[in-house]
Amino acid sequence: MALSITVRTLQDLGDEVIALEKDDLILRNKILDLARNAYFKNIVAYSVFLNLYEQTIFEMTRNELPNVNYTMFGGYSEAERKVVCFYCDKTPEFDILEYINISPANKKFAQDLTHRDFLGALMNLGIERHMIGDICIVDNIAHLITFKSMSETIINELDMVKHTKVVLQKESADDLKTVNRVEYKKINIPSERLDSIIGSIYNISRSKVNLYIDSGKVFINSKQCFLHSSKVKQGDIITVRGLGRARFLGISSLSKKGRLFAETEIFK
Repeated sequence: MALSITVRTLQDLGDEVIALEKDDLILRNKILDLARNAYFKNIVAYSVFLNLYEQTIFEMTRNELPNVNYTMFGGYSEAERKVVCFYCDKTPEFDILEYINISPANKKFAQDLTHRDFLGALMNLGIERHMIGDICIVDNIAHLITFKSMSETIINELDMVKHTKVVLQKESADDLKTVNRVEYKKINIPSERLDSIIGSIYNISRSKVNLYIDSGKVFINSKQCFLHSSKVKQGDIITVRGLGRARFLGISSLSKKGRLFAETEIFK
């Protein structure tokens, strides 16, 4: 579901707000209700996990929020799916999240498990997608972030992923930090344009890159981007829905023909 408009505040949009679909307006109203509850009741209010598109809707509501503080967190610094927390006073701790390690019971006989396999197994338990954050998969082991209210259900009921028996245990945010979630890739690009970098990272043609950008599937630092010629800066995280996420580490050298060699890290 792609936005047909660029990211601006709803006050700026005026009549263009009709471009938002019904589900988008429902989400917008839920966000505003959470913010108002936090403000008028002086409580801490949390959203469910928001995907990148939903975070774009949140960005569009910011000028309508009451005078309340907020922060976003997804369990680790590079998280894609994030919870919005509204509060009035001191920044609260994100103690509502739980980290779960899901690993094959017998690695020797385990199938190669994908993100879709782990997510499908969780959905089969009747868990809604917005109750689950990122699922980081490294060496056939999933590191799952969810709400504490869901953790016992997941640990007690999930025993198979695809046709592989799995074991689950809680882990900490520090445990997740020690997991190598990235692989490095050097790319050769003519410029630091967004379309050039995406094509080089994922080895796809310029026409395919254009389709991803035009359909609203590309985000820079969690913000939807429709501008093909956007200049990517060092440290920017690029997300292409359906392909993955990568961080641009910057230019490392220049070829004799004027092309650029850049360093990137791709999130697993």
